[in-house]
Amino acid sequence: MKTLKKQSGYALLIIVSLMLAATSAVAVKAINNNGNNQIARDKITAAALAQAKEALIGYAITYGDTHSGEVQGYLPCPDTSGLDIGGEGAAAGNCGTQDISVIGKLPWKTLHLAPLRGGDSECLWYAVSGTYKNNPATGLMNWDTNGQLQVYAPDGTTLLTTPDHQAVAVIISPGMALGTAHPPASGTASCGGSYISANYLDNDTVHHINNSDIAAGKFIQRHQDRDVNGNVILTVNDQVAYITKQDIWNAMKKREEALLSKLDSMTLQTASCIAEYGKKNNSPTNKSLPWPTRLTLSDYGDTAFYYGKKNLFAGRVPYQVDISRAKTGNTINSDYLLTKGTYNTHTGHWENNCPNPDNWAAIYPWWYNWKEHLFYAVSERFKPSSSATNPVCDSSHQCLHVNNPINTDSYAAVIIFAGKTLTFQSRTDKSVIANYLEGVNTTNMTGSANGNENYQADATNSTFNDIVYCIKEDLSVVKGTAAGCP
Repeated sequence: MKTLKKQSGYALLIIVSLMLAATSAVAVKAINNNGNNQIARDKITAAALAQAKEALIGYAITYGDTHSGEVQGYLPCPDTSGLDIGGEGAAAGNCGTQDISVIGKLPWKTLHLAPLRGGDSECLWYAVSGTYKNNPATGLMNWDTNGQLQVYAPDGTTLLTTPDHQAVAVIISPGMALGTAHPPASGTASCGGSYISANYLDNDTVHHINNSDIAAGKFIQRHQDRDVNGNVILTVNDQVAYITKQDIWNAMKKREEALLSKLDSMTLQTASCIAEYGKKNNSPTNKSLPWPTRLTLSDYGDTAFYYGKKNLFAGRVPYQVDISRAKTGNTINSDYLLTKGTYNTHTGHWENNCPNPDNWAAIYPWWYNWKEHLFYAVSERFKPSSSATNPVCDSSHQCLHVNNPINTDSYAAVIIFAGKTLTFQSRTDKSVIANYLEGVNTTNMTGSANGNENYQADATNSTFNDIVYCIKEDLSVVKGTAAGCP
């Protein structure tokens, strides 16, 4: 019954969108017949841009629900040719190179809309940041993923002033052609015209911003300038709306509880995978754990850079554990600890290196996209060793602490997930630990750690939101609280 209601809801939205689009088309025609009524044209344009923006945000926040094995946040490719599966109005199946922005026409069909037109009768155009397009997808899609596009006011000043607040998408309503006609093209029965952006979008030579130049990634709002004789001329008549990462992730607030639960589960599963590694060394009594990954990486989205480094006690969670594995004679099935694994068609289950392979396979897309947020420290007593025998944490052995001296117990390792950016943080530089962690975690989760540090667990508040899991001496995993790890 819920499925039927949901489908009925989608159908109703599509019908309403089609009615709105039809109404807009009639209104545009009426305005054209009644002369140059710019105010009325602008209202139609604003409504079309708002509808497109709302549909794109809705697409992003439900992406993980509508695309199996994916996470929320992705936006569709533009319609770059009208020739992809689905025809005109369908998003391109693949739009270029990973992390490179793309421009084309709004994929209205993919968004379950009718063709949306501005007040000058032209269909909308759409640019998507390479970090948010769904194919090929970026290596990190999470609430810190920034856009690559910039939007400017009519006077040439930027509308997005902070480095971590760039546009993830821009929607453009072209005005009437300025000197260059919009040539027709076959196969575009609904919108007509070509797919050459320069034939529609304007070049502002005064502010050096070309709305059709996706490589530059700059867009400027409609404005007038004066020619050499002082006469007013219309330089740019494109009208622009934009979407930021905040627009998308703020729209997720209604689903935030479910999102945070998923991220907490991912942190627990990651800690469990690391603990499982300690149960597969050269002898049952050797509980050595792998080395962490460096904090500073050349590419935070590529798993190839997440490899353990010898004699490093604190850093990010490792994906490749070959150095540690060689030292301990570990029997996991590859040098890669956190792979999704392979699906066994005979058993109907996943096979990987984690304690519950099916659970890890389901959580893997989340780990893959949020891996930059996961940090890991191993104690000196549980570092990779070929001869470690029943290691214990007591006064004579170096182990980790949590909320010491409130909690005097010691631990083999800790795994910490960095929550949302707080008011004093900015994650444009991913190598700065203080941009991710808070409290003593900021100073102790560093490359100078020696395996005997104290870490902090606490309730979420305005100055602290790290999620902490501890691996105990027996390799069991427990969650940290304000009282420490039980």
